[in-house]
Amino acid sequence: MVTIPLDASDQSEVQAGDTVSITLPDGTTTPGVVSSVGTVATTTPGQQGQGPTTTIPAYVNLTDPTAAGSLDQAPVTVNITTGSSPGPVLAVPVTALVAQSSGTYVVEVVGPGNTRRWIPVQVGPVFDDTDGLVQVTGKLTPGQQVVVPAS
Repeated sequence: MVTIPLDASDQSEVQAGDTVSITLPDGTTTPGVVSSVGTVATTTPGQQGQGPTTTIPAYVNLTDPTAAGSLDQAPVTVNITTGSSPGPVLAVPVTALVAQSSGTYVVEVVGPGNTRRWIPVQVGPVFDDTDGLVQVTGKLTPGQQVVVPAS
């Protein structure tokens, strides 16, 4: 069993029966299922200038318990999908979005000869927190290069 300190604000997004992907310390992944989500929140003080964190426990069972081998306690990463789209989606890095004063978004696209232009996009409902991607619709086509700020 894996215990997740789930951010309390995500409680309504995760339910018993949800499938998850668990990355084990050796880098392998194995499927799991949320067995229950707690109802008692715990607040821990923040570290180095960060605010406090409020979490609730969520419990996940590995679909194949033998995948964990001889592990008794170990840090793992649990990926929970809380939204999806029925077909292929076009996604861009969140950092490619440029907010406009009108409340809309644009992305800068690189064309032939390093020409650049702004394309209006609508942000979709699907976000990939792990990879920092967001679903968009608009006059973009798969494979177009979008500009992201240098880190």
